[in-house]
Amino acid sequence: MEKNAKDFLLDAQLGAQTFSLDGSTTEKDAIVLSIESDAVLSSSMLDQSKKKLAVRNKGGLYTRIDEWFQSLGKPSIKEKATFFRLISIMINAGVPLIRSLDTIAEQTNNVRMRRMLFDVARGIEKGSTFSAELGHFDDFFSDSETGMIKAAEASGQLNVILRDLAHDVEAQDKLHRKVRGAMMYPAFVVTVMVVVVVGMMVGVVPQLAVIFSSNGRELPILTRVVMSISDFMVNNWIVALTSILIFFAFLGVYKRTQSGLYFFDWFKIRAPIIGPIMKKAMLARFSRMLSNLLKSGVAITRSLTICARSIGNEVYTRRISMIGEDIARGIPLGESLRDTPEFPPMVVQMISVGEETAQLDTMCAKIAEVYEDEVDTSVSSLTKVLEPILIVTLGLIVAVVVFAIMMPIMDLANIAG
Repeated sequence: MEKNAKDFLLDAQLGAQTFSLDGSTTEKDAIVLSIESDAVLSSSMLDQSKKKLAVRNKGGLYTRIDEWFQSLGKPSIKEKATFFRLISIMINAGVPLIRSLDTIAEQTNNVRMRRMLFDVARGIEKGSTFSAELGHFDDFFSDSETGMIKAAEASGQLNVILRDLAHDVEAQDKLHRKVRGAMMYPAFVVTVMVVVVVGMMVGVVPQLAVIFSSNGRELPILTRVVMSISDFMVNNWIVALTSILIFFAFLGVYKRTQSGLYFFDWFKIRAPIIGPIMKKAMLARFSRMLSNLLKSGVAITRSLTICARSIGNEVYTRRISMIGEDIARGIPLGESLRDTPEFPPMVVQMISVGEETAQLDTMCAKIAEVYEDEVDTSVSSLTKVLEPILIVTLGLIVAVVVFAIMMPIMDLANIAG
């Protein structure tokens, strides 16, 4: 009985799990056994994939609109990691690359990812390479990923590199989610703080100001300050809102310039509290990319060029580019990294040892593991420290406003008594 694409992928994943749980067989053996247990993958799978794609393309107006909106969304990092892992398993099982791409595309729910994989498969059919076709989608596949795949194609280790890429992309996604998760709570507390204060200033203080002014008594200085701020927010809210929008628009435009991008990236790694975490994340990313590229057989100068384009921070991009120029002039990597604030002495020493022992890729992998663990620990500590600080700050701001309101009320109560 012939298996469909979904059953094949399930068997392939089960085969990979068998390999990971039982060390007695290789991953390829596990996958081959899982496939041979029922049937062989037939060429009708590709025909079935094309037919389903044609049905989608000929769908009704609602289907077309729904897929258009879905195509606007960028595939997630998790989907990219799943793609790398599945394509590695299928290639390792002996499935041709084009058929593997079509099969995974047919089972992918993300519209943009599906079309991307079909386009890659069609490009390979016309004689292009896998890495070259992935390079056309540089907004999703980074230079380091396409560079590793290109080197793997030359060395014949495509399935191994794709499996390593899946692991690294998952680790990168986990690191990013931890950093974003640590920032979500502070952002939520600050948002609540702004909403509460603005609500009191606009809704509560103006009504009480009428009562206080009719009394004719001199108000405390703190109350007068709060009432002045409230009066400005009520009577000049258009000016205030316009000023805020102009300010953020200016920041958005400035950030697109070279100097603005450099300044914001510099601030990210120099900012109090969050700066050290961002710096460790950049070091982990650089070390991991350099290790993977060197392990794939990419030359050191080419690896540094790819790292500079893919690091995601303009400060490190410029510094790594300078390092690549030093390497081209014959200066060792460890010596080029010395006396730079972007790379701590421990990183410099470990890279120097890796150069001397011809194990630079292994040493960079160890550096990445160290800083990934440090980012994990720092994020957990940051959450625990920021939570009470933000709660106390929110309480103090609200207490100041409430105290400024309550002082005249208590004064009026004393007079009435």
